[in-house]
Amino acid sequence: MRNNRVLVVASIALATVLAMASGALAQPSWKHVGSLGQRQLVVVEPAAAADSDLLRKAAAAACIPGQPCVVAFWSDIAEVPSSIPMSATQQQAMVAQYIRNPVSGAEELLLKCASGSPAGGKCLR
Repeated sequence: MRNNRVLVVASIALATVLAMASGALAQPSWKHVGSLGQRQLVVVEPAAAADSDLLRKAAAAACIPGQPCVVAFWSDIAEVPSSIPMSATQQQAMVAQYIRNPVSGAEELLLKCASGSPAGGKCLR
C-alpha cells in the first residue's frame, strides 16, 4: 500500500514538472524584432495576425509605458524593413499597426483590411 502511495505522489510530481516545463518552453506567437525611431517592429505568426488581444499584448510589451508608441506588425520576417521609408511591398505586407498617444489618451489598433472592405473604413490599408 505504501509503495502505491509513493508511486502516485511521484507520478503527480512528474506530471507537474512536465506541465511546467512545457509551459516554459512554449513560444509566444509574436516576437519584437527591432525598432526604427519610435516605431517598434513585431513579427506575428500568420494565425495570430488578426488576434486583437494578442496584438495589444505584444504592443504593450514592445512600447515604453507612458511614452508615445507606434508598433508595426508583419507575419513574414523577410518583409520587415531595415530602414525608413519602407517600400510599398513592405507596407502592403503589414498585417496590423498599433498607435498610442499618452498625452491625448488616444490608442488605436488597425488590422489589415479584408478584401472587399468598404473604402473609408477603420482598418490598415
